[in-house]
Amino acid sequence: MADDREKKGVLLVLISAALWGMFPVVVNRASHEIPPLTFAALATLLAALGSFIYTVFKGRISELAKKEAYASLLMITLCIVIVPYTLFFTGSSMTSGINTSLLLLSEIIFTLLFTPLIGEKTTAEKLIGASGVFAGSALILYNGGFRLNAGDLLVIASTATYPVGNYYAKRALRQVSASTILFVRFFLGGLFMLPLALLFERRTGMADIVSREWMTLLFTGLVLLGVGKIIWYEALSRLDISKAISLGMTFPLFSLILLIGVFREPVTRHQWIGIAVMVIGVFFSIRRRSVDPALTRYGPSKDG
Repeated sequence: MADDREKKGVLLVLISAALWGMFPVVVNRASHEIPPLTFAALATLLAALGSFIYTVFKGRISELAKKEAYASLLMITLCIVIVPYTLFFTGSSMTSGINTSLLLLSEIIFTLLFTPLIGEKTTAEKLIGASGVFAGSALILYNGGFRLNAGDLLVIASTATYPVGNYYAKRALRQVSASTILFVRFFLGGLFMLPLALLFERRTGMADIVSREWMTLLFTGLVLLGVGKIIWYEALSRLDISKAISLGMTFPLFSLILLIGVFREPVTRHQWIGIAVMVIGVFFSIRRRSVDPALTRYGPSKDG
């Protein structure tokens, strides 16, 4: 039974990574039409709408009354939406798209540093798996040169709080479902981002953007963020944080597959090497069994 749960978690996190891999491609293609803060705010609020509908469909709307989950839900919103989004969108406007994608992989490093503090021991398989995924993704995204500027440092900093947010997500999953977590996270995050968009991008004409780009906004908000993150939390409820993050960081591979298959972009030598290294990392990450939740500080999930 535990093995089946682990296998399902691995499958779900790879599906989530595949959807997340589409995200930077879609955002990049739409970046000339939709200002970044406006895009983030509208997509996040659409994801909140989708997750609310899913919560009602699952019969979990009553979970919003569980006050014992409020502290964890607020920490999730703070550490996964408010702090990272503020740093990320500021930093990404000051650096290149390739640097932004590459530096998002810093989440693996912060996860390896943080998770031993909550009961997830660092093992050889864990290090090999995470390092392989990190190195492979870096090679896939590498573009022949790399330099850090202030924007790059902000992007790196934006990933520092994700492990803390995922820790509180694991705690919240003991009390409420994934759909409830996502609704609160997206709703509060969207309410935070919308005033920023109106303040800093007030000349963009939000109504005009919605009328022209509604298909892109719906796909990004409902599918890539909404469905993608529902699948992510369902995976997180079945795997330990380190394993879920390592496998989730395979998203550049799926971005590359989309770019090659749909947009016919050429593959460089670095990218082929990166794919090979990532496959090795994924093998060791899948092979490693998740830490028993009873041995961690977050305990078993609500569905566990």
